[in-house]
Amino acid sequence: MTQITILSSINFTEAQLNKLRAVSDTVEVHQLPDTPVAEIPEALRNRINILYGWGKFVVEAHLCPKLDWLQTHSAGIDYLLDTPLWPSQVKISTMNGIHAIPMAEFALTMMLAFRWKLPTIRRFQQRAEWVTERWETFAGPELRGLTLGIIGYGAIARELARQVTALGVRVLAVNRSGQRQPDRGFREPGTGDPQAMLPETIYPSSQLLTMLPQCDYVVVLAPSTTDTYHLINAAALETMKPTAVLINLARGALVDEAALVNALRQQQIAGAALDVFEEEPLPADSPLWQFENVILSPHVSGFTPHYDERASDLFVENLRRYLNEEPLLNLVERSRGY
Repeated sequence: MTQITILSSINFTEAQLNKLRAVSDTVEVHQLPDTPVAEIPEALRNRINILYGWGKFVVEAHLCPKLDWLQTHSAGIDYLLDTPLWPSQVKISTMNGIHAIPMAEFALTMMLAFRWKLPTIRRFQQRAEWVTERWETFAGPELRGLTLGIIGYGAIARELARQVTALGVRVLAVNRSGQRQPDRGFREPGTGDPQAMLPETIYPSSQLLTMLPQCDYVVVLAPSTTDTYHLINAAALETMKPTAVLINLARGALVDEAALVNALRQQQIAGAALDVFEEEPLPADSPLWQFENVILSPHVSGFTPHYDERASDLFVENLRRYLNEEPLLNLVERSRGY
């Protein structure tokens, strides 16, 4: 059988690499951590059939003449859209699904933080001040009975829906089609919403403004494409409740930050939690740093100590499928942009 050469630019453990080698005797696995494609020795680069990595380390993947498949170490692939690889015939698959648990937990944490006004609690603590009007200061509605609107209904959204449904939260969602589609990607056993049955209603993206006025929390989890650029704009923010909170864990480009700053200044919404930004790192002069009702985090919601283990498991399964000419999990559909 033909030898298959794999190169990883991620620093997998030897045990994780051995899982790949165990798939087939035809597999030859190499690893050059944090090495851009252009810096791979030419003799090896010219033999690579499968490349594993993400971001700046794979944007020149087209320099591998025998490359047939790129498995990314990330769920988002917006960094590939303007590269020579995008219009090529090279298969691209993603890590969609392995972030579902930590990112759903992060979103729920932000919801609870606003429900209990944790930024306010922290400010009083820093001043060593006991709040005299504590009931009035911290009174707020329980999550139970409130409505969560999720923009994008992929793996992360489905796990978030599962978690909040257990707390009695009503779930609405928006996806491209408005249809309840089964989850055919990677999923940890016992997680998610495989048949998309948890949302009360799934709206097509054209009806986003119908969903938003109903929501107490809005979590943005859609992919970054030309269609989703500034999906949350001034018009969208104007439809939201003044008591609603916006949470963006997707990509910064989905939210018009200038419009968001204006909405916060005008108190059109109650607050925001942002893990992603139009420019990262977020510039020190961004007005977003100044709002007491905004929680900012440095693009960390997908972090988990289980990341590489789950990633290697998904890569192993996809390698098995690749060698057996079966459909890959999380195969990118270029016509959709993700």
